[in-house]
Amino acid sequence: MIETIAAVAANGSTTSVNMTSAVMETKEMAGPSFIEALKGTAMDSIQTIQQSEKMSSAAMHGQASLQEVVQATVKAEVAVETAISIRNKMIESYQEIMRMPI
Repeated sequence: MIETIAAVAANGSTTSVNMTSAVMETKEMAGPSFIEALKGTAMDSIQTIQQSEKMSSAAMHGQASLQEVVQATVKAEVAVETAISIRNKMIESYQEIMRMPI
């Protein structure tokens, strides 16, 4: 979008700028959508919890140290707390929207 504006300024022309390409460029630069970011966070949390379970199982078979198990458990705990916080914020947001007058 900046390049498009710079090209118009450099040419000194007042012709219309193709807004469709400017919007597309802005969308591409914006990054992932909210849904994609939420989905990615959920998938990361699931993987962290599964890794913690695998580490606990490995410790029971004598294949992992206590330190590794504690680290994996703490990571899983943080992932669960993050998921709960996100859920609570989403519920609060929904409730706030429901209280808005039409």
